[in-house]
Amino acid sequence: MLITFVGMGLSLLFHILIPRFFGVSETADAFISAIKVVLLVDIIFREGAKFSLVPFFVEKEKTQDKLVFQSLTNEILTIGILIGSIFLILIEISATWISTMLLPNIALVARSEMAFYLRIGSPLLIFGCGSTMLGAFLNSQKCFKFVALRNVLPHGIAILGFLLLYGRDNLAELITIAYVIGFSVYFLLLLIRYFRLGYKYTPHKISLESLSILRNTLSLPTLGFAIRQMTVRIIIEVLLVGKLGKGAITLYNSAFRIFSAIQTLIGNTIATIGLPDMTVKDNKDNKKDLKNSLSRNIRSVLYIAVPITVILLLGSSIIIELIFGNDKFDNQSLHQISQILFWLGCGIVFSCMIPVLNAGLYAQMAYRLIFRNMVTMAILNFIIAVTLFFYLKLNGLAIAISITAIIATVNLTYLLRKTGVFLFQKE
Repeated sequence: MLITFVGMGLSLLFHILIPRFFGVSETADAFISAIKVVLLVDIIFREGAKFSLVPFFVEKEKTQDKLVFQSLTNEILTIGILIGSIFLILIEISATWISTMLLPNIALVARSEMAFYLRIGSPLLIFGCGSTMLGAFLNSQKCFKFVALRNVLPHGIAILGFLLLYGRDNLAELITIAYVIGFSVYFLLLLIRYFRLGYKYTPHKISLESLSILRNTLSLPTLGFAIRQMTVRIIIEVLLVGKLGKGAITLYNSAFRIFSAIQTLIGNTIATIGLPDMTVKDNKDNKKDLKNSLSRNIRSVLYIAVPITVILLLGSSIIIELIFGNDKFDNQSLHQISQILFWLGCGIVFSCMIPVLNAGLYAQMAYRLIFRNMVTMAILNFIIAVTLFFYLKLNGLAIAISITAIIATVNLTYLLRKTGVFLFQKE
């Protein structure tokens, strides 16, 4: 938990430093948009794999000889590296088209900057996709501390770059390179841990069986995340927000990153730590134990997230003033960021519960139900966001996230009931 907390703190600091160093400018918009696009692929692959692969690894380790299991994990790692390489090539080829499509309302120079940042940042996908496979395996071994370094190393090295290279004309370029270096270091550390557990990795021939396993395990969760992330992170946060003109992407991102850090620290951490044990319980067909584990995790979310919600609702203006109160932001910008954070804070409890409830479905390998929830919520969020954006602009997008989180929590509780896990039924 401590490493995750440090990682989220560094991630938040990284995104705070972007507007503090570049201001509310088209350069900041281009840099943020490029990072969002590159990380989109990594996030989709990581979120689609990290939960669905953990039950798979837990099951296979119990039923296979160690050498056979090692061969299987090596194949899966090789597939991850190849997937990252394929997306790297695609981004390198289409960077100019992506920047033109997503940022049609900013200057040509800024669009060219975004395309350049896309090209120099895309190599992180090789290390990111490889780390996803290793991270899922290590989570199945309960090596959570090493996997939690994902946010510490890339953001820590990028922040160091901000501090050491401040004043350079090509600062954004250098920070992008530092970010890629951080991902490569993270991948190397996970690989070292993999070796120390007694496993060896060599580039492995990929069998049709392994591809079939990954297709059955990852296809629906990954497709669901792809639809959700494309809708929220690209169509809404870049294309739609970008229509408001210079600086709008930076303003929205400044508030959203605070919200995202809280959600990841609480919801994702509790879900990740609890998943291996919940998987074992479901394999024993013990729905009662699975329900008890989920209930404990939900209580943990409530104990932490409710006080944070109160702080965000009462002190959003103070928080934003402390973080962004310098000559890069005028009072109107600070007020706008604090308003976005306030409306995001309204749904923080429910947003933190979503990954925990999802973990209950992952533990049972109920991938069709997971996919159904992701697609339904992506469509609902898009409809609500576009409708509210027409009337309330950036505040409307934040309100849409909170409303969708509440609906998603109710829907996931219903889907868990369909699997036989009745969270609120008295024994």
